Amino acid sequence: MAGILRKIAIYTALWVAFVWAVFPFYWMVVTSVRPSSEIFQRPPGLVPTGITFQHYIDLLVGAQFWRYAMNSVVLTLTVTVLSVLVSVTAGYAMARHKFRGSVALPLLMLYGQMFPPVLLLIPFYVQLRVFGWLDSLWGLVPVYMSYMLPLCVWLMRGFFSQVPMSLEDAARMDGCTRWQAFWKVILPMAQPGIVAVATWVMIHTWNEYLYASTFILSDKNRTLPLSLTDLIGQYSTDWGMLMAGGVITAAPILLVFFILQKSLVSGVGGGAVKG
Repeated sequence: MAGILRKIAIYTALWVAFVWAVFPFYWMVVTSVRPSSEIFQRPPGLVPTGITFQHYIDLLVGAQFWRYAMNSVVLTLTVTVLSVLVSVTAGYAMARHKFRGSVALPLLMLYGQMFPPVLLLIPFYVQLRVFGWLDSLWGLVPVYMSYMLPLCVWLMRGFFSQVPMSLEDAARMDGCTRWQAFWKVILPMAQPGIVAVATWVMIHTWNEYLYASTFILSDKNRTLPLSLTDLIGQYSTDWGMLMAGGVITAAPILLVFFILQKSLVSGVGGGAVKG
């Protein structure tokens, strides 16, 4: 009897946590397809009585939305590719080469993750102003990379540390150079870590709002998260279009997460535990 009650309590807690996590997204989707007249009804219904896609049409027909989407795509792909390249090479170097401070350096890098992002706003702002990179998508690239690379390098270092050195030595004895051994033997075995790093960077870059809202000043350089604030007015808010924009913004990241979730979980777990 005690075992049955325990299972009931566990499953109940899991269902409560599931509903708690999923309900906000469900409400966003439902609100995005409600007619405007139904959004403000009291009490609000869990299921819309009428369905319309006019909010999506009004949002997508504007040329500005596609400009913002392209800005987000370019920024996300650039930061992801550069972060993967740097973290893979740096992680491999830290895992394979012993030098003075090789143990302390990864820990010092992780200490940077302890600071809240808002604490770095002023230093980043001063640096971007000095280099003339304010109000530029390319100015956001080093900002995002400097904040996300420590964890990326740490994860890749953990993965490369798991690969036996004997495999690399065997490849070099067969005539491979160090680069060929790295490319043909080591890198394929670290693929889950690369997927985890790329997914993590992609999600955070796509959704980032704080730094973008501070350093991007002109309308033409805005990203999708910033564009959603245009739908929030001082005296009124177009909740239908706002929720539609939220669904469209979240959809690519959700799709990437569902496709790569197994590699992401194994990559984060393997790289973080076995450093």
